[in-house]
Amino acid sequence: MTAPRLLDVAAAAGVSRATASRVLAGTPRNVDPELARRVEDAARELGYRTNHSARALRTGTTGTVGVVVPSLANPYFVQLADAIAQQVRAAGGQLVVSDAANSVEIEAEQIETLLGGRVDGLVVVPVSATASGPAVRAAAKRAPVVLFDRWASGSGTVAVTLDNAAAMRLLLDHLDDLGRHRIALVAADQASSSGAERLAAFTAARGEDATTVLLPSFTTDAGRTAGRRIAERRAAIDAVVCGADVLAVGLVSTLQRSAVSVPGQIAVTGFDDTEILELLDPPITSIRHPLAAMAERALTLLQSTARDRAETVERFAPQLVVRASTDAAA
Repeated sequence: MTAPRLLDVAAAAGVSRATASRVLAGTPRNVDPELARRVEDAARELGYRTNHSARALRTGTTGTVGVVVPSLANPYFVQLADAIAQQVRAAGGQLVVSDAANSVEIEAEQIETLLGGRVDGLVVVPVSATASGPAVRAAAKRAPVVLFDRWASGSGTVAVTLDNAAAMRLLLDHLDDLGRHRIALVAADQASSSGAERLAAFTAARGEDATTVLLPSFTTDAGRTAGRRIAERRAAIDAVVCGADVLAVGLVSTLQRSAVSVPGQIAVTGFDDTEILELLDPPITSIRHPLAAMAERALTLLQSTARDRAETVERFAPQLVVRASTDAAA
């Protein structure tokens, strides 16, 4: 069966080839919204797929967005990349995802590789709030770049992030309302802006003498290490805020093996609301990021013609998702 052509879509929609081309290329300027809808409906019904190679030759663009995340071993970053992918696909483009292996050096290599592949723009979740800046700034001189979930000083571009201070307040207020006042923070990777902001918000709220367990990495194994330390101090702690869901997963399993009931003796929260949290026993309370809205804003910024942007941070409001790891009645 012959694959549908652009001319077929135009004929089915009752528009010119030029109009169909503009709509499907994601540039429907001066096209009546009703006509654009007809083109999109016709393309979907016919199973039309954009020829990205032909478009690259014709326009000098590829319709491809590159994403660099710190680590695909962390399910939160997989969820994050999927949110961006949905927005890119909705705009008729395609996504390439690279893993920086939590290394600034590898991150810079991945950025260069994606630029060499002629992506139209980059979304970067920077490994470091300080050391990632130079590579991002250099990339921004060659293609549109937006930082996502984290910021990096010296990047020279916009960052779309969560309001981490507001998120920490939501968690602490929730635990205080439940009568949990001996709260510890389990966190890692203070090199990232999100990690540093969460630690700063916690210590600002609980004081410099607040209990913190700082770990070398955001992994379930690190969470297990924290669980053993918390279990040893169970009499002095009645709640734990984890700086990431992967830490909470490891911590809860270790507390349970240590005969510490959750939430009976110690309430536990995560911070990313990854899908696995609802499947655990008990399900874990966490902070939900508005990833769809953040991804939509990031793509809008990438598509903007303004290249000389101020180095700013746009913060999105978090949502507290209460589950049985803090409130047995939830």
